[in-house]
Amino acid sequence: MHRKISLLMTALILTAPLAVRGESPAAATGTEVESVTEIVSVMEVATGTEEATDMRKFVEMPEQARQVLREDMLDQFAVLNEIIEFLALNDLPAAAAVAENGMGQSLLRKHENREFGPGPYMPEEMRRMGWNLHEAASNFSLIAKRGNPQAAYGGLQKITEACIACHYSYRTR
Repeated sequence: MHRKISLLMTALILTAPLAVRGESPAAATGTEVESVTEIVSVMEVATGTEEATDMRKFVEMPEQARQVLREDMLDQFAVLNEIIEFLALNDLPAAAAVAENGMGQSLLRKHENREFGPGPYMPEEMRRMGWNLHEAASNFSLIAKRGNPQAAYGGLQKITEACIACHYSYRTR
């Protein structure tokens, strides 16, 4: 329940700038928009930037593996939101637990026995970026357990850095 509320709030925050400016991706194209992903897609189509400006490397994988990867990233996005929430509440032990259990190194073998895990389809550098995310989350957890909020924010930056590096470099569709 807590995670669903956090995800809803995140979606609202991400779409707020569009509402504040009075712009609507749906208005620009005459379509209905139901999710943040659709907003980005509609905006790309409306501005003609869909393929022209995407310089990320395309990683081809079966649809099932791509869907598993997408679900994992959405879960990790929710975990990131929870970490930020606990930091705002100055609850470093909770932030540490969420980071380790939700995206730490203990998840590296999550898809080991799964037929359509995304790992085998990733280029080595992309896989390394994923490992960096898990390592950064585990390191954040250790830092947060020490109780220093400023150091924890530094650790959080390493998590977001890992996300950004991969998302700026690769795409699966």
